[in-house]
Amino acid sequence: MTRWNAPGQRWPGLALALCFSVHGCSSADPQGDGGASTGGNPSVPDPSTGGSVAVATGGAAGSSAVPGTGGADAPATGGVPDMMDPDEGPPAAPEGQLPNEPRPEGPGLISPTLEFRHHNQPSVINGYLQLSGNALLSFYDLSDPTAPELLAFRESPGHCKDGGCGEAEGHQVSFAKYGSTFYTATIRGKGIDIWDITDVRDPRHVKAVDIPGVNYGDFTEAVWGIAWQGTTIYVGGTNTGVHVIDAKDPANAKLVKSVPQGQVGNVNAGPLFAVGNILVVTTPKDNRGVATLDISNPHEPMILDSVIPAQNSYIGWFYRHHVYLLNPIRVYDVLSDPTNITQVNGNRPGGYWEYMSFQDGYMFAGRIRPNPGADKIDVSDLSNFVWKSSIVGRRDLSGNAPPENDDQFTVAIGNLLVLSDDQLHTVGPNAGKSAGTVIAVHDVNPDTTPPYVDTILPKDGATGQALTTRVGISFTDNVELATVDTRSFIVRPIGGKALPGTFSVTMSVLNFEPTEPLLPNTTYEVVLPAGGVKDYVGNGMAEEFRSTFTTR
Repeated sequence: MTRWNAPGQRWPGLALALCFSVHGCSSADPQGDGGASTGGNPSVPDPSTGGSVAVATGGAAGSSAVPGTGGADAPATGGVPDMMDPDEGPPAAPEGQLPNEPRPEGPGLISPTLEFRHHNQPSVINGYLQLSGNALLSFYDLSDPTAPELLAFRESPGHCKDGGCGEAEGHQVSFAKYGSTFYTATIRGKGIDIWDITDVRDPRHVKAVDIPGVNYGDFTEAVWGIAWQGTTIYVGGTNTGVHVIDAKDPANAKLVKSVPQGQVGNVNAGPLFAVGNILVVTTPKDNRGVATLDISNPHEPMILDSVIPAQNSYIGWFYRHHVYLLNPIRVYDVLSDPTNITQVNGNRPGGYWEYMSFQDGYMFAGRIRPNPGADKIDVSDLSNFVWKSSIVGRRDLSGNAPPENDDQFTVAIGNLLVLSDDQLHTVGPNAGKSAGTVIAVHDVNPDTTPPYVDTILPKDGATGQALTTRVGISFTDNVELATVDTRSFIVRPIGGKALPGTFSVTMSVLNFEPTEPLLPNTTYEVVLPAGGVKDYVGNGMAEEFRSTFTTR
């Protein structure tokens, strides 16, 4: 194992100690139900997908939700809107309704295939399922998981029409909330796309940002990671390094910094995660490495530490305060001390997997053909991971031939598991089509486990923090951004009012960036009230969480 560390340097904006008292930080809100969806545009059947597609009833020309169209760029909005007063309006809640009911039929598939298209990492926003893939974007109403309803489909404008064509796989997705406006960042062939998804029935393309050296590659010359934090988007550009996009005004987002691979500890940059003032960089396939960067100055990332394992990995991911690498399963503590990444050893189940996601102490590890689906692994005890069950994917897409699909991209929604795949079929009834997505059950019982705070940066009691500090929280479950505002995630001077700002989420990592720089020599408190921040199916924090930090 090779280590790279910046010798003799100190990082005054760095928060080192964390909140690891997992079961003492927060608990559940049994009343959280996520709200219900009402109204919306009419829909018509979409024979290519088996679902339906929204009929656009207004908006700019070219913004119809008919499959295959890219939509129109939204007009510039003029920067970050003011946040509402924390005492105004009803509690923040998602528009859509995600199911969380007993499933006596047990683990297995319950829906038809959603789109025979190239799909990668699924995700959830505002109570709806978002599917991302090869420069594409879809939204589904999942209130009836046995018959999901397609709300809108978009393809990246200019895909394969901009002087290149090839891979543009959506291995990571990230979201931001500016006032009442929701955004998502997705991967395109030459960089990233920014979408206004406030109305999931009419998502608007806002901006395409090209990344130098990225040109429809696979695990080089490609984007494998996106982490939106506040008004900055960090991009894992494989062999081109880590890239920084200023998204203060998403309609005019621009690349402001590229950090070459040599300044990321020689780590090929794949999926990445911003937590407060720390950026965690993991690896894409057929590469190896983990790195931490100081982003106290958000536009000037600086290396803190990196580790290059002896074995290559297929993928890296982040959960709680650890990076997980496949294959074999390896775990690294990256946030106890970001200047000293350490491997965490223990019993690990054997097997070969390609992608992973997490929920409430479980890993869902995607299997590969000819055994499509996912394994559910209990990772709550770092010294002893335990295989719990397998969720078998689709075996019938290739007819009588062995399955060509993997169904290995996952996201858990309550006791359901979304399985997505990018494999192109060459035989059978679906030859020439990609595998798309299917909905499965992973547990007979509803999910009643609340999200707990695992890690907060800056640490509780930290001093000397930069005036550009963002507050990052890593939870034990994925967070519904629609439940987050200045009442459920409060940052304020001691005795003062909640600061306005921008919220963002990447799976289980939630961040807040204040609209204005913090005041010098001031102590701030972070308060997450009970019942505020919720997971995808409405389980909220049952206990208030508090932490403080002081600026320099």
